[in-house]
Amino acid sequence: MIKAFAYSIVVMMLFVLLELAVSRALKKKVFEFFDTLCNLACGILERTFFLLFAVLYYTSFKFMYDHFGLFSIAINWWSVLVLFVAVDFLWYWYHRAGHEINILWAAHITHHQSEEYNLSLSFRVSAIQLIIRMFFWLWLPIIGFDPALTTLIIGINAAYQFFIHTRLIGKLGFLENILVTPSHHRVHHGKNEQYIDKNYGGIFIIWDKLFGTFTSEKEEVAYGITKPMSSKNPMKAWFHYYFDLIGAAKQVVGWKNKLRIMLAGPEVMASYYDSLPKESTINTQSSGALKYYLLLQFSLLFVAFFFVYYYHDVMSENSTIISASFVIYSALSLGFILDRNRFSFWMEAMRLLCMSICVFIVLQGLQVQYYMVVAIVPLLLFLPWIGKRKALFNKIS
Repeated sequence: MIKAFAYSIVVMMLFVLLELAVSRALKKKVFEFFDTLCNLACGILERTFFLLFAVLYYTSFKFMYDHFGLFSIAINWWSVLVLFVAVDFLWYWYHRAGHEINILWAAHITHHQSEEYNLSLSFRVSAIQLIIRMFFWLWLPIIGFDPALTTLIIGINAAYQFFIHTRLIGKLGFLENILVTPSHHRVHHGKNEQYIDKNYGGIFIIWDKLFGTFTSEKEEVAYGITKPMSSKNPMKAWFHYYFDLIGAAKQVVGWKNKLRIMLAGPEVMASYYDSLPKESTINTQSSGALKYYLLLQFSLLFVAFFFVYYYHDVMSENSTIISASFVIYSALSLGFILDRNRFSFWMEAMRLLCMSICVFIVLQGLQVQYYMVVAIVPLLLFLPWIGKRKALFNKIS
């Protein structure tokens, strides 16, 4: 199953590149360089953690099925259909809760931060959501649905949602009445007042129509969140709202009011944000040299990421841990560069050293010839390059 995920990620990246090519041919700007790299960094981090959580999902589902299952539902065409609908129904309520309860919104907000809207946005998610979602879907094996089939259909549900993150597809006629279309989901990502907290569905739009959260796309969508986040660092993307919640809780007196901050909706944060000094915008303009460097390093990181996914079952446990740790550190380091953080140069220099060490250990374990020569390439090529261009890593005023 993990190998299938590896191939699916490659297919998704190919669709991102296709969308980029089509948008350029149409002279329609839907990608922003640094924003897209932030999306990819978040996705690589989340999918690396998913290597653990994929096992956790199935193990948890099987445990609940074996020990608390009320029934044992046979796998046939009707049970698959019912399960498919049930997964989407529970997705609707998970998604809605993620917008209406602050402590859950803190995990989901990452997906809504971008002011662009393209297929790469589907990668911009937090790994914390993986755990939250699991508790919404645990009811399915308890009812009696097969754990493996449940895991598979959850994956299909997620795969469908990848394709609705695009501006290049207009309204789809009669399908607008049945399915969540790109038009419906563009509305969901809008910060226009009439679009906020609308269209939560994953595959079927019927849930929004039943529970009063549907609206159609009318005026042009303004994407993003009402309090924009200027940082492109994936760690800030994942955790900034948690710190905002803590800050807001400190401003109120009494545990009841503090708990209300956590359990109420994002609207209670307005007074807290009004009390903060205006956040300066990070200037993301940079030389072409740094952009080409980042593009190359993200490409190499994607190869390493695919390598970990595809070969984890034949790698030793130590090699898997080392490789996954390198992928995580790389995504973080490159995220620091996107923000021109003052530590970014030294983090990147350390990353290049780690790259050589990881390549040496992994290739030696796989008994690849000339592994010592290959392992030293990052140090010989990239370290001198960034050393001569240290100023590129400084924040632009």
